[in-house]
Amino acid sequence: MNKAEWRWLAGTTAAFLIILAAVTVYTLLLRPWFPFWGAAERDRTRPLTGDDAWIGGVVTGTRAVTIAATPDKVWPWLIQIGQDRAGFYSYSWLENMFLADIHNTYAIKPEWQGRRAKDFVRNVKPGYLFGRRKDESGSNGWKVSFVAPDQALTLRNWGTFALEPYGDGGTRFLIRTRSEPLPGVPGRLIGFWFVDPAHFIMEKRMMTEIKRLAEGRPGPPGWLRLLATAGFAAAALGAAFLIATRKRRRFWLLLPAAYAALILAQTSDARAALAGFAALALTIVGFLYFPRRWWAYLGFIIIAVMTVFFLASDAWIVFGLIFLAAFAALAVAAREGLRVR
Repeated sequence: MNKAEWRWLAGTTAAFLIILAAVTVYTLLLRPWFPFWGAAERDRTRPLTGDDAWIGGVVTGTRAVTIAATPDKVWPWLIQIGQDRAGFYSYSWLENMFLADIHNTYAIKPEWQGRRAKDFVRNVKPGYLFGRRKDESGSNGWKVSFVAPDQALTLRNWGTFALEPYGDGGTRFLIRTRSEPLPGVPGRLIGFWFVDPAHFIMEKRMMTEIKRLAEGRPGPPGWLRLLATAGFAAAALGAAFLIATRKRRRFWLLLPAAYAALILAQTSDARAALAGFAALALTIVGFLYFPRRWWAYLGFIIIAVMTVFFLASDAWIVFGLIFLAAFAALAVAAREGLRVR
């Protein structure tokens, strides 16, 4: 083999080993950790208020966070979750990339404080996916199985949300997840690699946001969110430019543009539309510029994205700042390249 072939083989092998290492870390370290994030050993098995209201399903995890506020201060935030109420205090821009039409409300509304057994907590808007998913099946939300004000809320096919007094004026907020496993080997693989980590990412964000709100702490400053949004815009413009320079492939720009337009039409969420355009455009860039190693490019993107979601306290800000830094570095490199010429 010539030098070019050796370099290709070495690069391909290195990429494969990095992806294999990431898969190993997820399987052996992350996967056993996140179902019980924040929970002490005894929290995993001890009964919680509302557990006995559950019918069916198996326990898939118990997560916990300590809040420096009494349960009666936490409850008003928890009880008003729902797509048609306060949202889920999670990454609404990510939820709306799937057209859920969720908009978080960071205020306590008296009209949203009532919940009773058999109520329906929506997770997507009515008529989701153009009416293909019906509310009667329970796929568009969860039925309330149990409500005890300031103590517990149980949602069928999600689990028990328990608030327990802790220390001097604090609260231990626990969520015990129960669900019906997806059938068959394909279902188990989908749950292991996609459903379970996605559920953890969104639930972790919800729990930490409820903690912040109950404690009365402010969110990230506006200027930081503005910088992050500028980073997403830079990523979208940069990816669009790279696609546009491929003259015979410019039509691929129609896909992210159509996706962003669909998100806007279905959710009116500009941040979700921007994120959707950037994500799909960057994916297309990988297929156009790395035709022989698209799998490595996609693998590295997935590793980076999951690392941010698992570790960051606010993924929007971290992604935006990474995009902004990368855009600035590429701009400097391009400028230096022009000077050399």
